[in-house]
Amino acid sequence: MVTLAVVLGGIGSIAAWFMSTEGYLPGDAMVRSWSAEKDRAGAVGAGDDNWVVGDVAVRSRFDAVTGFGLAEGHEGKRLWEYVPPGRGEICGTAEHAGTGAVLVVRGADGGDVSGRPGAGCTTIMALDAKDGRELWKEEAKPAKDAFGDVVPGSAPTVDARGDLAVVAQDRRGSEVDAQGSLVKKKAKGDDVTLRGLDLRTGKLRWKAELPDRCAPQSVSLGEKRVFAVLSCEAGGRDKREVSELTVATFDRASGALGWNAPLDERRPLDPKTSVGIVSADPLVLSVGAAPDNPATSGPSAGEAGRFVSFDANGRPGPTIDASRDKGVINASRPMQTAVAGDRLYALAGYWRKGDHDIVVAFDLRTGEEVWSEEMDNPAPALAVLGDRVTVLNEWSTQSAAITTLVELDADDGDELDERHFRDNVPSPVTAMYEHEGRLITAGQGGGTPFTAYDRW
Repeated sequence: MVTLAVVLGGIGSIAAWFMSTEGYLPGDAMVRSWSAEKDRAGAVGAGDDNWVVGDVAVRSRFDAVTGFGLAEGHEGKRLWEYVPPGRGEICGTAEHAGTGAVLVVRGADGGDVSGRPGAGCTTIMALDAKDGRELWKEEAKPAKDAFGDVVPGSAPTVDARGDLAVVAQDRRGSEVDAQGSLVKKKAKGDDVTLRGLDLRTGKLRWKAELPDRCAPQSVSLGEKRVFAVLSCEAGGRDKREVSELTVATFDRASGALGWNAPLDERRPLDPKTSVGIVSADPLVLSVGAAPDNPATSGPSAGEAGRFVSFDANGRPGPTIDASRDKGVINASRPMQTAVAGDRLYALAGYWRKGDHDIVVAFDLRTGEEVWSEEMDNPAPALAVLGDRVTVLNEWSTQSAAITTLVELDADDGDELDERHFRDNVPSPVTAMYEHEGRLITAGQGGGTPFTAYDRW
């Protein structure tokens, strides 16, 4: 009888383990409640993004902007779709959604066949998130150089939050200076602008006065301020010795300049350096980007990049290197970093007989690591939802199928929950949301736009 009990106990343990890993054990599972219709096949482009606005999940990709229902009775159903006319494409989007509206940049009717980044992307428009109707649009002719060619990279950069839309643009062409280097032409008229518009009507609220010889590269809206990464040329009223990148703040209500600070206090940062705005509240920037496979290429700290934060007065905080003793944070990939309060959370990846990831929390005030937690398997995506760090895990170091959800205490990194998906999560995942207790994952263009899961 004892032997039989041991055997049955072992069988029961194996069965429970199998049911758990497959998502069939109550209290340990994530069950798919609905999945939106799969996207049409197509290339992934600059216009790819997603938002959740009220009871609507909005998906933008190069050929359309689509709204899917989240409320009861409309879960995952396509509510509306905006398709650019002719051969026009969606070539840029706001990182955030405003109050009931999303902001996109569209290519001109008839499209542009030059193949250059930003060429022909001249129409800014706001769409109502509830029904997809066009609220307003602003059209401009493409910027051209002295030879009549469309200036590459001249598409506007936009963001939205609350009732404000912000549009930043550098429409200058390039010219060769006395030393034979390719530089931007001197700004004339409205070649270089940073404007605040009413998100629902498109009416101009303010036009910012930019620092001398500075042009916006990217823009992000915070709760109280507008943040812009600027490319500033040498000379001018500020008597800069060389060109460099800076970050500036502007008042949301008036567009008045608050402060303009260099990204590196010790040496000017080359304008060609890749800089991303990781967070606006508080302001955190990623400077430089890690390669796709940092373990095999062996990057130095400079090549891997770093994170720089600023306080409300423009004083930089301690630098956080993306290259750690074990693992590299690749901020150029989506869902690798998140900021909440005074913490930066990130995934640090390394190679050891397969891909591995460590979740790391940093204190932005000191730059020090607060806690770290190694995942059993690769972690392709991370987000801070409430007071928890939610991490998606793949099946193994040799499989890219997302099968497990791990929730860590944001304060100390303790594991609070681990659940297994009954059905693999469509990957790659580009965002995670919580909506009325459900976990919503967003996929990439050509895949499943949104999928919802219930805890079971």
